[in-house]
Amino acid sequence: MSAAVSGLDPRATTPISDLSETGCFVHTDEPLDVGSAIELCFTAFPEPDHPVLFQGQGRVVRHAVDGEPSGMGVEFVELSEASRDVVRKILLRDEAYRQARRTAHTDETLRTHGLVARLLESKS
Repeated sequence: MSAAVSGLDPRATTPISDLSETGCFVHTDEPLDVGSAIELCFTAFPEPDHPVLFQGQGRVVRHAVDGEPSGMGVEFVELSEASRDVVRKILLRDEAYRQARRTAHTDETLRTHGLVARLLESKS
């Protein structure tokens, strides 16, 4: 997702990742000082074809460390119940997607690779 972040260039949006109920990571080459108060605003899609505006207040709690992309970790300070609900829906959707992928990779009966060989083995 991309977000507009107060304190950064107001004409641009920047990618965010690692979204959780407590915060997110804002990708930027110009991170704000630790402790800076910011406002985040982005359009989220907790359900397909159903865009929802997310707005929230945050605070910069850390900068990127070696091995991470440049940016800053932001802790949510103030979120409306509607914004909290958007985050929960996004996290639930992503967890369901990860679980479905995990199941498809570990459940032999769901794999199509080698299906003909398994069918032939079961008939003999």
